[in-house]
Amino acid sequence: MKRVAIYHYQYYRGACKLCYRHFIQEMVESYEKCHEVARNTYGEDCEFFHYTDFGQYDSNDTDRPSFHRMMAAMRNGEFDVLMCYTLNTITTNEKQLIELYKEVRSRGIDFMTAGKGPETMKIMDYYIEQNHL
Repeated sequence: MKRVAIYHYQYYRGACKLCYRHFIQEMVESYEKCHEVARNTYGEDCEFFHYTDFGQYDSNDTDRPSFHRMMAAMRNGEFDVLMCYTLNTITTNEKQLIELYKEVRSRGIDFMTAGKGPETMKIMDYYIEQNHL
């Protein structure tokens, strides 16, 4: 069984109830797509762990409560795959994203997005190699 951690960050500004419902619906759809891609990649026998930061956090920084919990779980060996809907749901900070990816891979954990699936690792490896990071 693959243990799949899914991280999602949703910026929320405290708008109207309709907007709040839209944000929640978007999060649910993101998780469903991640579930689908994980099951298509690893089979039906997946266990999912969700880490969501919902609020007014800076997208250029990973200093968020659920992100920290996810990192602690990763360092404790609690999952085999780290997944997100898109890379910018983790951070828009290139340096932090590359550092996260390197740590994830150094622990033998797969890293993928809902859109690229396992190809994400090839793309990230190529980017790191081409930019000598």
